[in-house]
Amino acid sequence: MKCIYCNHKKSDVINSRGIKNDSMVWRRRYCLGCKKIFTTKESAVADNLFIIKRNGIRQRFIYEKLFASIFRVINTGKNRDSGDDAKLAKKISELIVRKLFSISSNKTISSNTIIELVHKELKKNNSSFADMYIAYSDYRIKVALSFIKRI
Repeated sequence: MKCIYCNHKKSDVINSRGIKNDSMVWRRRYCLGCKKIFTTKESAVADNLFIIKRNGIRQRFIYEKLFASIFRVINTGKNRDSGDDAKLAKKISELIVRKLFSISSNKTISSNTIIELVHKELKKNNSSFADMYIAYSDYRIKVALSFIKRI
């Protein structure tokens, strides 16, 4: 992490704490160049995560696509509060990303794994959300059926 004062590339972590349900980390750092102390808030970045698509192509994971697909399912129906639905979609998306990091040793995940994780999390909140998530795509229906048969 570069120093915010002198742009020195090396710093030592003096103190570190998880914040916001462990989706972010607060760190107090000591610059080895100018000897000043600064604070950073860091979150997990999924830039080094890759998805193996059904056609075999390896593609960089895009958090926004995950969030949008979950939000689209949650924010259906009349009299829905978009703000509350966005918070729920963000919470589920961050949980999925944390799980992806924990289960992936080589940072490559199949799209089936993501669909299964999202389906499980949506089912915990509302089973109709999970059903609608699967219904948006024929491919997701095939994955869900194979997943349900394994249970």
